[in-house]
Parts: sequence; C-alpha cells; structure tokens
Amino acid sequence: MKRTMLLLGALVALGLGLYLTGQVYAQSPGATSVPTPGAGAASKPARTDPTRVAVFNVAKVMKDFQKWQYFAITMNNKRITEAGNLGKLRNEIVELTQKAEKEPRKDVQDELARAIVGKQRTFEDQEKLARKSLDEESAAHLKALYMEIQRAVASIVEANGYDVVFAYPDATTAEEMASAMMVDMKMRPQAAMPFFVSKSADVTETLIGTLNKYFAPPGAIPAALQVPATGPVVPTAGQR
Repeated sequence: MKRTMLLLGALVALGLGLYLTGQVYAQSPGATSVPTPGAGAASKPARTDPTRVAVFNVAKVMKDFQKWQYFAITMNNKRITEAGNLGKLRNEIVELTQKAEKEPRKDVQDELARAIVGKQRTFEDQEKLARKSLDEESAAHLKALYMEIQRAVASIVEANGYDVVFAYPDATTAEEMASAMMVDMKMRPQAAMPFFVSKSADVTETLIGTLNKYFAPPGAIPAALQVPATGPVVPTAGQR
C-alpha cells in the first residue's frame, strides 16, 4: 500500500495508543490558542439521553494536518542528510579497506588498518550522536503535536456534547481502501475498528480544520528530500 503520511522518523513510535479516548479534556500547559472546556458544575443530575460517540481517522489527520506534515518532512529531511554524511564516511572506510587488501607492504597495511579503526570509531560516534539528536527532536515534536490534537478534540467535544471520542487508523483513498494490507488490518484489529462510520459521528474534517486554523506550521511546508536511487553498496561500521 502506498503510504500517505510521513511520520516524524522511523525510530520514533507513533506513541498515540488509544489516542484521545478517556483523555479528551487533557490540556497543554499554558496554551491558550484553542477554546478549552469549562470546569463544569460540581454535581449534575443523572443523564437520560443516549451517550454521544464520535470518531476520527487519525491517518487522515496526520496526512492533512499541515503542522504534522511540516515536522514530518523536516525530520525526514534531516535523517536523509545525516545518512548522507555517514554514507560518505562509510565509503571512506570501504576505500581504505580495499586499499589495505591490495597493499603488499606490511608497514603500510598496519598504517591503513589503524586509519580504518579510527574512521570506524568516528562513524560509530557520529551515528550515535545523530540518532540521539534526531530521536529526541522527533519525540519532542510528536509530544507537542499530540497535545495539540488533544486540545482540538476537547474543544470539539465541548462544542458538540460528545461523551467519547475514538481515534482509528483507516484508509484515506479508494486505492488504500481496496489494498490487501488495509483489509488485513480491518480483519485483525488490535483495538476497536469501526466497519461503518456515519458522517454525523465522524469529526475528522472538523478536527483537521480546527488544527490547521489554530496550530499552523512555523513556516511553509518544506520540499521532501529524495533518497539517492543508486549508490555503492557499503558495509555497516565494523563489517569488513
């Protein structure tokens, strides 16, 4: 299935779990951009009206929430850039290794071996630092976006009187809906997976509009970098 969303990075789990179920009133500390629900009365009479339930397609929210896309593309571009930098260092290691294998003189072989070890250590250190930096930045963006989705859902709940809001991942195009992967996911759901959702219960578009209105990206969504289609096959650090 063709993916329709960019996540904040392959090393950051989606982390939304059951998303906003049971947490629709959670607020981001100090935030004031979106109207928030009132505290409510200390006690209320027993309800006699039916429970009101709403759902939203989290895959479509991630696809159309412009701020999510901004950070998803930004972080993916950073990962591609870091991978390119590390790839150059890997290629240097490969070249030195090949040179050492062809070198007949023992003293030169030893010198090349020391150089290879030094570059391998540099590669491992740079890879570790890049991974840590990117993961921490991705996690921070993910948390902020999650809290903004919570706040937007809370405002929709307050305005419409919903009691429960479920988030569910689903197809966003007819092509995806017919894919074998989507069918398999629907037949083996890990949590509540609606087979039918009425338009009156689905607040996906309302949520997307609320998010894009109150939580705009900090700038124009950047162009996504492309991973080079071809290149030398090189071993990972430590492999010879």
